[in-house]
Amino acid sequence: MASEYDARPPGIPLWFKVGLVIVAAIGVWLAVGILFATLRVALAFAGYVIVAFLAYQFGKWVGRSSKSDDEP
Repeated sequence: MASEYDARPPGIPLWFKVGLVIVAAIGVWLAVGILFATLRVALAFAGYVIVAFLAYQFGKWVGRSSKSDDEP
């Protein structure tokens, strides 16, 4: 004899769980992609700043060296 306590309560359907996993995976994929794109832009900008600073320092050094060569 089956009583009302033997029946399991209705759970979340399998299709909803699968859909939730797919949506979560797409969300993580987008978040990681945005993070890597941002890091790539930041690294490129830092590289430009470093190269510009080194070029400026090198230019100053060359300018000082050429001035000292011209003077007797």
